Amino acid sequence: MKTPSWLKRFWADLTTKEFIPIKLLFFVIYGASMAMFPFLTLQARSLGITEKELGVVYAFNPVIAIVGPPLTGLVADKIGNFKVFLSITMAASGCAALVFSVVPIARQHHPLPDLLPLSVSCRNGAAPSLELQHPHRCDYLPELDVVELTVTNCSLCGPPISGSGPQAELVGDPCPVPGLAGCSGQQDVAVSQALVQARPVTGSDNITSLQLVDWPCPQPSLQSVNVAEGNETAYDVDAGPSRTGEDICSVRCSATIPRELLCSNTKTTQVFDPMATFWSYLMVRVLNGLTLATSFTLFDGAAIAILKEHKGEYGLQRLYANLGAIVVTPVSGVLIDIFSDMNGTQDYRPAFYLYCGLKVLAAIIILFVNLDFRQPSSRVVKDFRSLLKQPEILTFLLVMLISGTCFGLLDTFLFWLLQDLGAKKFLMGITVTVGSLAGVPILIASGYIFKKLGHANTIILGFAFYVIRMMGYSFINNPWWCMPFEALECFTVSLMGAAAVSYAADLSTPATIATLQGVYGGIHYGVGRGVGSLLGGFLMGPLGVRNTFRLMAAVCAVTCTSYFIINHIFFRKLQKERYETAREKKKEEEAKEKQAKGKKHNGIVENGIKNDEKEHAALDTNKPIENGIHITPSGRENVNEAFEKE
Repeated sequence: MKTPSWLKRFWADLTTKEFIPIKLLFFVIYGASMAMFPFLTLQARSLGITEKELGVVYAFNPVIAIVGPPLTGLVADKIGNFKVFLSITMAASGCAALVFSVVPIARQHHPLPDLLPLSVSCRNGAAPSLELQHPHRCDYLPELDVVELTVTNCSLCGPPISGSGPQAELVGDPCPVPGLAGCSGQQDVAVSQALVQARPVTGSDNITSLQLVDWPCPQPSLQSVNVAEGNETAYDVDAGPSRTGEDICSVRCSATIPRELLCSNTKTTQVFDPMATFWSYLMVRVLNGLTLATSFTLFDGAAIAILKEHKGEYGLQRLYANLGAIVVTPVSGVLIDIFSDMNGTQDYRPAFYLYCGLKVLAAIIILFVNLDFRQPSSRVVKDFRSLLKQPEILTFLLVMLISGTCFGLLDTFLFWLLQDLGAKKFLMGITVTVGSLAGVPILIASGYIFKKLGHANTIILGFAFYVIRMMGYSFINNPWWCMPFEALECFTVSLMGAAAVSYAADLSTPATIATLQGVYGGIHYGVGRGVGSLLGGFLMGPLGVRNTFRLMAAVCAVTCTSYFIINHIFFRKLQKERYETAREKKKEEEAKEKQAKGKKHNGIVENGIKNDEKEHAALDTNKPIENGIHITPSGRENVNEAFEKE
């Protein structure tokens, strides 16, 4: 049976030793990225950063992208072999992620339970006070009148012990909420009435609080007693005369009431220092974004240079990035869930540690990549200016800006939507796995797709699938229904990204590969991604997440149609010419390779003269060879005469 051509290409690529470190780096670097970046928005949300604040933070990405990647690409093209520089930036990118774990909390949200816990305090014969247990706060219903609550238990707690030894005496009044371990020697007090009534009362300070109606607080008396060593009982109920003053212990009671009968809010927000959190988070994102953009630009430049040198396909390397995401993202999600359950709060540190470890590993692998064939360029700036004067390149970069906007919106707010729908972190990790897994066969076939459709039409196809994805997300009500639309990521991210990188390589010169890759990366992953996050942050409030996705679907549809028309009218002819030139060049190279192999294996050629001897003679004597005959000053000697002399 004849072996399929795609399998031959795949096996030839897999067995090319120069591509092995590239494949490994794609796996590690993209696996690291997908271990952390999908969860960054949720981590910001857990810190209490709002949608608008997050949008402003992401708005700084374009500044980083404008300065970082293009400048890095220029430096890379200038120095030629930049693997040490790349290794340093890769390790710095990983270490920068650790700073996320020290950003302080701005706001902490506490969901109100369906059955609200209240505390009733009775002290020194005063009227009982009623308050919601910390940290909960209640926005009372506007039409609230009299409500009925249930007193579950009351307890008496002795004041702290002063002095030491057998004559220690009870003083003060710590009395916490009943049942707390901080009160040694709590005793139950009988409750005369289980159901009590309360009404809201607004004081002179314009603060509304609840006040009990006609409920007598239990008033146990307390006698000063000697405390024997090892005896935790420090008071006696109804034993002797009542003590007066601040040292009398109060009675605390627990009470409950259904939340919907009392409060209009469903959660309580503790506000700490939002501005400190905002600026801290902004600085960390800028630091991380700068190191990330620099390392990604250099890595793409190195990968494209190696692939061009050894005639490899970018898509066949890019599929290992998908494999990295498939493996690492669910692991990161599971670790986040495990540590969050252990600590009782959202804990995203495992994602940061995993990201840092993989990036440092990538930095070590980079040191073994051979970039010696890359020669320094002295005309980088001049060549790059000539590239930016080409309308096809400018149009390509504009389209990549819009693509990056779509990518940034989904990257920032898709998990936000899924969290609102009740998705666990493990499910969120699975979404990345589904999209990456679907991209594997697409990337294997990417060379065939580019050959049939062309790079520009493949990008147009990606925008068409962006329309479907955006509209699909806007209608789901169950987080699991996002899976079919995540599978379409194989067209909008995997295939479209491979097409863009390959297209940029075709549009650039050998001296400006890293530079144009840097500009593309900055436009797409920096400026576009930042614009998408910024727009999402400001549109989520007035439009809502679903209408925001629908609006972006319309933008993608317009871009898809417009780019198809413009490319067909203005750039199709240029693309065909480049394709024909590349095909002719490939044929010439293949012919030269066959000729070289034939000379190597045939041994004796052309009138009995060995090929290696003929080349050696030509090099040594600088004398021409005609039909196997050496031309000398004394005349011509043919091969037969030479043999007869011997």
